[in-house]
Order: sequence, then C-alpha cells, then structure tokens
Amino acid sequence: MDVLYFHQYFATRRRSTATRSYELARRLVDRGHRVTIVSRDTRMLETGRDGRPPGRLVAREWVEGIDVLFLNVPYANRYPTPVRLASFAAFTIAAAVAGALERRPDVVFASSTPLTIGISGLATARLKRVPFVFEIRDLWPAVPVELGALKSKPAVRSAEWLERRLYEGAEKIVVLSEGAQQDLERRGIPSEKLSLIPNAADLDVFRPGIVDAGFRARHGLEDRFVALYAGSMGRGAGLDQLVDAAVALQGSRVTIVALGDGGERPRLERRARELGLGNLLFLPPVAKDELTGIVGAADVTLTIFAPYPILETNSPNKFFDSLAAGKPVVVNLDGWLRRLVEENDAGAWVPTGKPETLAGVLAELSAAPERVERMGRNARALAEREFSRDLMAERLELTLEQAISS
Repeated sequence: MDVLYFHQYFATRRRSTATRSYELARRLVDRGHRVTIVSRDTRMLETGRDGRPPGRLVAREWVEGIDVLFLNVPYANRYPTPVRLASFAAFTIAAAVAGALERRPDVVFASSTPLTIGISGLATARLKRVPFVFEIRDLWPAVPVELGALKSKPAVRSAEWLERRLYEGAEKIVVLSEGAQQDLERRGIPSEKLSLIPNAADLDVFRPGIVDAGFRARHGLEDRFVALYAGSMGRGAGLDQLVDAAVALQGSRVTIVALGDGGERPRLERRARELGLGNLLFLPPVAKDELTGIVGAADVTLTIFAPYPILETNSPNKFFDSLAAGKPVVVNLDGWLRRLVEENDAGAWVPTGKPETLAGVLAELSAAPERVERMGRNARALAEREFSRDLMAERLELTLEQAISS
C-alpha cells in the first residue's frame, strides 16, 4: 500500500509536541507499506539540530523509512489571526501543489487540524483518482466557535460548509474519541464511514520505572507530592484552575508543576507571582524523550481543560502518556475520559471549573500512597490492553485498506 499522508505538524520524539503522525507512519512502514508525508518544515524546533536543515522552500528527508516532504511555510501560534489564516491558506496551496507533483498513491490520508488540510488531501485524491481518508483530531469549527476564537458568522458558515464537503468527499473518516464519533453520527454521518482511532500510549517510551532521578532535587521537590500538568497553555486548557487549586493547597505537601508553553502562560505566571504561590512551578516544554523521566518523577498527572462541553470530545496525548508511564491521571473532562479512569480505577475525575474540588482530590491522594500505587498499576494495564500505539496502527492500516477496496 502506498500512502500519501498530509499533516502540517509532523514531529519526531525530538520535539515537545504530539508525534501521532510519526508513530503511525513508521509502523505502517514497518508493516511493508510506503508512506510519504507532506508537512511544514519545523525541523529547527527539534532538539539535536545544530545547523539549519537543508532546503529553502522544499526539503526532503527519510525519517526512519518515512519519506517526508518539508514545505517552508512559516507559522506560529503567536501570529495575529489574519497572519495565521494566511499561513494556513499558503500551506494548503503549497501542499496541494506538492501532492499533484507526487507519484500516484493508493490512498490519500489527511489529518486536521486545521480543517484546510483536507482541501489539499481531497484535491490530490481527486486528481490522482484514489480514495480519500480524512482524520479529525478536533471538531472544527465547533471547537474554536465555542471557545470564542472564531466569531465571524460568514467565516463560521464557510468553515461549516467546507467541513460538510470534506466529510462527503471522504471514503472513511477517522475520529479520535467516542464523543467525536457520537457527534458526527448525530449529524448524519453513517457509522460505517467512521473509524475510531484514539491517541495512543507509547509503551516503549513511557514506562514505569523511568525516572529523572535529579528532577525533584533540582526543583526542591524531594518531599513533595507532585501533580504534573504537561501540555499546551492556551485558552482551551483553562489553567487558572491550577492557580486557584494551588491557592487552596497552600500549607499542604502538594506542589503542582505546569510544564509547557502557550499564549496564556505569561499571564498565569504573573498571577501566581502576585499570589505568592510557592507550590505552583512553571517549567518550559521539553522533548518527548526528556519528558518521560519527568512524568516518572511525578506522583500523579493532570489532564485539565477549560469548562467548554465541546472539549469533552478531546483525545489528549498527555492522558495516554500518563497511562503508559503507570501514573494515575486526574481528569476534569466528563464523558469517555471520566469513564476510563473511573471504571478502571486508573485515576480520578473532578468537575471542570471546580479548582477547590481539584485541590481536595490532590490532597486526598497525597495522603494515600497505596491507592496511588494501585491506580498507577491499573493505568499501565489499561494502556497495554486498549491503547497501545501498535493497536492503533493496525486500526489505521485496516481503515486505509477498506477505503482502497470500497
């Protein structure tokens, strides 16, 4: 099987961001398939890159058997909205041109966000007369609309029109959560067209016993109960809940560590300083291979989001990393993540927007080491049983083969 894979944010384990496309692609390669990925050129963000990678506008590299075409179209979250939209449009055009110039694959696979990557994928699939498979990482535009990031009615209507056209043009649609699957089924998408392939646990990367032995000493955490949040610090994360929980936890032995970056981080740090919080520590993002030891040094992890119901359809990487590491997860999303931690005794659920409840749960766990240890064992068992990356790659392989044979 020859797969042409469009994903704007391809990243290896040398990055601090999600590595889903890399992990799935290299497993397809291991199974004997050929995979070409069209992506933005973000190689300078990788650890271990000493000089500027070759190729000014277009560069090609073989990454563990994956043929990766890097397009140099600049983008950053800090860009103003009009500049970001222009960047999305430029990449859509560049990716479509790149796809047109590639050999004819057996199937085209495109992974959003943003939604516009589907244009490149569908256009290429139609030009090459091959099936198109579309992966929905987030429900777009529903998520930015509910978060208030997309307000223009003409823009919303245009995005919804594009969403419908892409769904109609796809032979198969990959969704990452049960909530997303149920939402699309409610909107009339046939269930047989949908394939549930959640984010996964990297069992070979995050494992019980992998601990950065010096992490606690470097940050004065030797005798503390450490609750780790590792991820984006944007509007959707709702991390004021961590600040408020830290206020309620003053005087306890709990320290919250927030590791990552995003538009909200400067304001959150400033607020924590003004409140004099010594039990809330902000750290910069690190590459995945370094993150493993930090997760191992924590007692529990936090999968926290802002109180928007649409975010319950999320499939957060941090959740599955924690399962693989054998760490209990405290989640505040209702729905499938709540069910997973409660039914498997792999963590705890707290209602979103209730920082005092979050503080109470962390205080309880800090006083129950045997319970924490049991939850950690259950978390790893759940990861191995239901969310291994190999299992997800098998599902993707089957989905692509079904699209080809349909």
